Amino acid sequence: MVYCSHCDDDCPYVKDPDNGFTCCGMCGKVIDQDMYTDEPTFVKDSSGQSRLSGHIIGIAKGGSLSRERTEEKGRDEIWQIVHGLHVSGGDDIICTAHNFYKLALDNNFTRGRRTTHVAASCLYIACRRSEKPYLLIDFSDYLHISVYVLGAIFLQLCQVLLLGEHPIVQKLVDPSLFIHRFTERLLGKRDNAVSDTALRIVASMKRDWMQTGRKPSGLCGAALYIAALSHGHMYTKADISAVVHVCEATLFKRLIEFENTDSGSLTIEDFLAKADEEPVSKCLAKSGEVLCEHKDKGAEHFSHGLCEECYDNFTELSGGLEGGADPPAFQRAEKQRLDAAKRAKEAAVDEAICELHNSDFEDNIMSPGKKSEGKSSAIASSQIANDFVDFKDSEVEGLLVPVI
Repeated sequence: MVYCSHCDDDCPYVKDPDNGFTCCGMCGKVIDQDMYTDEPTFVKDSSGQSRLSGHIIGIAKGGSLSRERTEEKGRDEIWQIVHGLHVSGGDDIICTAHNFYKLALDNNFTRGRRTTHVAASCLYIACRRSEKPYLLIDFSDYLHISVYVLGAIFLQLCQVLLLGEHPIVQKLVDPSLFIHRFTERLLGKRDNAVSDTALRIVASMKRDWMQTGRKPSGLCGAALYIAALSHGHMYTKADISAVVHVCEATLFKRLIEFENTDSGSLTIEDFLAKADEEPVSKCLAKSGEVLCEHKDKGAEHFSHGLCEECYDNFTELSGGLEGGADPPAFQRAEKQRLDAAKRAKEAAVDEAICELHNSDFEDNIMSPGKKSEGKSSAIASSQIANDFVDFKDSEVEGLLVPVI
């Protein structure tokens, strides 16, 4: 069985030994192409030297002893990691991871890489497929290696196994899967009350678009911190960060984002009461064009360009379209737009007031000038008249004085 991106499922395959094609047995899509020949060919490289084209593959008839030892070593490593991290599933999860490990052996993926790293990557793929609540950083923490080193091996393994378009890699991880495990690690025991409160907070975060573009660890840490405090467990942000493997700055950002939502302004009692009263609405089928991944399979349109299966998956992962706030990025852009519009309006009002003042000032300069000139001339003439009258009166009085 191989994964076919056209059929979107694990399908039987057909091999063409003459042409080296591996095709899907359902739709016929060419999944892989390998050319094998028993005659070596040589090509010239950029320096002009001849080199062997391709590489030699040994075909063993039956299982060799070395191959069996390598497979058993990989199975032992997977078994130790499963029991070290207490991964549930028992032999089923071990067998699934071991099958991926054998596929990696077939593609010589273990050459030049540590067995524990390849085994951990195979086990992580099996956990993603079975929806186990484990992150890649849990495996890197157990093996005491950098998460980036293990992540690079995981991505390379997905490319080798043609899982780049598989839902194992493409599908988003639901944060709700990790709440019970993180709660048990924080409290040292299972506490359904704290877990249920944290799950309700995560559901509210989904409706408010907080999980879009963010890792699930930060959301789980913020939800677990609020739930623990609401139930009387006094844990610091450092304690939560050590459990969910995020830094305190990331945890603080998620808490601030949740505080800015409508649910963040409620008390824990009001929040739980609102969550209990919130009805789960079922969307009715609407006519339209199917735009999801099942558009080539004749699926009927259900809602918002999705078929019913894709719409149910979207609702389960995102919390649905009913209720909640706008996405944080949209809120920031809308706030910036409103602030810019407010500043532009204030600038326009200030400019209008300045123009009004300037026009009034010009009017005061032009018209009151003539009035002041007439007034000053009138004052000067009246002053001269007064002086003249006083002078004449004094002369007359002096002339009228009798001579004795």
